Amino acid sequence: MSTSTADPVLQPLSRSRFDAVDYLNDVLPTVTLSSQAQSGKIARTGQLQTASTDLQASLSKINAHNIRTSSDLTVLTDEILRSGNRLAYEVEILRGDVNSFYDLLTDTLKDDIRLFVREEVLSSSAEKDGADAESLPGTQPQQEPAFITQLRRLTQVKERLEAVVNLFGEAMKWPVPPSELGSSLITVSAPELGGIQTTDGDDKARDATKKIRVEIQDLLDSDGGGTAGLEAASRRVEEYRQLAGLWKGTSEEKVRIRFVEGLQRLVDDRKRNLEARGISERSRTGSPHRTASAQGRPARHDGGGLFRNLARLKDDLYLD
Repeated sequence: MSTSTADPVLQPLSRSRFDAVDYLNDVLPTVTLSSQAQSGKIARTGQLQTASTDLQASLSKINAHNIRTSSDLTVLTDEILRSGNRLAYEVEILRGDVNSFYDLLTDTLKDDIRLFVREEVLSSSAEKDGADAESLPGTQPQQEPAFITQLRRLTQVKERLEAVVNLFGEAMKWPVPPSELGSSLITVSAPELGGIQTTDGDDKARDATKKIRVEIQDLLDSDGGGTAGLEAASRRVEEYRQLAGLWKGTSEEKVRIRFVEGLQRLVDDRKRNLEARGISERSRTGSPHRTASAQGRPARHDGGGLFRNLARLKDDLYLD
């Protein structure tokens, strides 16, 4: 409550139903009329003076309150006039933003929004609208925008680049000992290389190839040395075989192919062992004839492996 309305004389002014006559009757003292002439005249004079004083005091308070109220009203009116222009300007800006947003949704982004709207929503809205169903977006098959096709193409290019980077990264982890590379270029009549000393490159390359052999052996021994480990090792050897194709037509091709064939022999040996183990397990419940035929198979494989090793040794003696 303000200081102007805190005065009990001014409180009635804030009422919704204000009557000036009732207000003056309440504020001013009552004047009594006496029947005696002399005494009544003196009493009326005193009452009139008191009423005049009270009336002047009330009028002064009302006048001061009126001045303050008029000043507040003037300030509020000025603020309303100033804020009215600013409010009108902000309303115009908001209206322009709404119109721009509407145009953006209905024209510019119409095709883009159509890509993300589900067909179920479109079909349900088409049933509600009835005759307007044909004009709804998405009811007819639309062609993919050009940027979607370009994004797919870029994604494929990115995947291929990552595959190439990974492929060359694997190739960098598989060095070839320089001594083996030089020995592959020597003919049958060349002298012995026993006096050639190994270099740091040979040591690093042999460590790398040793790690690869350990990797294949670990895959073979995984899953208890069963079929799952054999399949994983076969896939890894095939990856190394494809990796060796990067050096096709170079002097390193033969060395790398020979190394991959050595890894393949490890896989083939484990495969023969698993086959022999399976045959022996089946022979426990089978006939003696089946047992004899099962025991004869590894001998044929071993003989074939011996001839393959001799043929590979003969090929290593010639140039690439």
